[in-house]
Parts: sequence; C-alpha cells; structure tokens
Amino acid sequence: MNPFKKALFIFSIIVLAMGCDYVDPPAEITEDYAYQSDLYGPPPVFVNDELPSQKVMLEDFTGHDCGNCPNGHVIGTNLLNIHEEKLAVVAIHAGSLALPYPPDYPADWTTPEGIHYHTQLGEDLLPTGRVNRNGGVQPHYGTSKWTDSVNVELTRTPFMNLQMVAEYVEGAQHLNVHTYSQWFNSASGSYNLVLLITQSHIIAPQLWYNQPTEYITAYEHNHMLRGSLTGSEGRLIALNPASGATVAKSYTFDWNTNWNALNCEIVAFVTNNTTGEIMNVAKVKVVE
Repeated sequence: MNPFKKALFIFSIIVLAMGCDYVDPPAEITEDYAYQSDLYGPPPVFVNDELPSQKVMLEDFTGHDCGNCPNGHVIGTNLLNIHEEKLAVVAIHAGSLALPYPPDYPADWTTPEGIHYHTQLGEDLLPTGRVNRNGGVQPHYGTSKWTDSVNVELTRTPFMNLQMVAEYVEGAQHLNVHTYSQWFNSASGSYNLVLLITQSHIIAPQLWYNQPTEYITAYEHNHMLRGSLTGSEGRLIALNPASGATVAKSYTFDWNTNWNALNCEIVAFVTNNTTGEIMNVAKVKVVE
C-alpha cells in the first residue's frame, strides 16, 4: 500500500476510535451448550494419565503487514516439528499491522478473542509472543526468546493434566468436545477452560522482509486463530480443586461454516484466574 495512504488510513482509524467509548473485551458465551447425548450417546470415559507431561501454548502475535512476523512463523513451525503434540501454536492477528488495507491486504483476520489477548499486552508490538502466559497475561517477548522459553516450560512438572477428544458431525454441523482434567495438587482459586479454533493452509497476502519478493500474494498462513468455542476467557471448570480431583466436561457446539473443518484444530487450555497463567494444554484436529 502507498505509505501516504496507509498513514491516512491508520490516522482515520485512530480518530474514529477517539470518538468512541472504550469497549471492554467481548462478553463471553453464556449458553449451556450441553452435550447432546440423546443424539450422540454417552460421553467417552477417560482414564487417568499415568505419564502426564507439561504441554505448552505459544501465542504468536502477528499481522499480514508485519514484515518481520514470518520469521516468528518459521520459529513456531520448527518448534512444532520438534515437540509435536506437546506444543500448540496459535497465530493471533491483532494490532495495527493486522488491519485490512485494501487492495494489498483485503481480508480481516482479526477476531474478538485475538483483539482481547493483544490488549492484555499493553502495547501494539509485533511480532511478539507469550509462552503459557508465564508470569501473567502481560509479559511477552520477541521471537529470539521463544525457543528457550518453550524448552524451559516443557521441563516443568505439571500441576494438572488435560485430555481432550472431539467429534465433528458434518451432516449436523455439530462439534462435540470432551475434556478431562486431572489435578495432582490441591489448589486455591478458580480455573477456566478455554477452547480456541485455529486453521491452517489459509492462502493470503503477507509482507516478509529480506525476501526476493517482499510482498507475497500467496503466503500460507498456519495455526491462525479463527475464534473460540467458549469466549476468550473460557468457562469455569474448577473451584479450589483438591489433590486427586478429576473434572469431565462435554459440550456440543454449532460449527461455524466459515471455518474449513479439514484444516482446523481445537486448542484447549486451563487458566489460573488469579494469575492468568496457563496450567496445561491439549490439542486435537477437528477432523482426524
């Protein structure tokens, strides 16, 4: 986009924002979404995992007009190749460099959840990331620290374990999600379960500095946050859990047909509502 036009566009957005009241994070979903056992039978029976491990979520804050952001995508992909099921990457398009700028960047890949998470950082900076929200929701750091941070987090002894299975029912456009949390220590406070949807193999423009062609019209975006099933803050699953406690939750959600189920993944995590930190993570493909 022409630099002058881009500056004018951003200025217009700022002016409009100044004329509006600040909007708090979007209201969370309040519907029950009870699992429809009458249609799909009893929920699965989980067994305690005798070899639990700490899993990690890397939140990659990015934007299509951020020329350094693809370098973070490369790091995330390399980490996934190493750690596989122990790591979930969520690419969150948010901030000024993620806004649509037609005609160069016509699509809006932002989400209410992603905007909320980006606001938690306290600044509009890309690329940056969080690893299991260690230290709370605000601390974040550049791509050079992602690998070490992920590796350190993976060495931790898990405080609790999280398992998940899912069933996509294409004919009914339903997604059944079953989770099972297993607590190894007594804990005070409340804990929420968050279910995010990411989608890969999305072909759209991306700026990437120091490439033969910096404006890439057919860039492959992977692990892009597309929305949530529970709202950005999730829903309560445990209050002052005791050591040895287990919690099973089952839901039936209406599938959003704007998401290509074949390329989507569910990322589940449990948060400590006092500190904001992530206790553990699970991920499954929507269509296996």
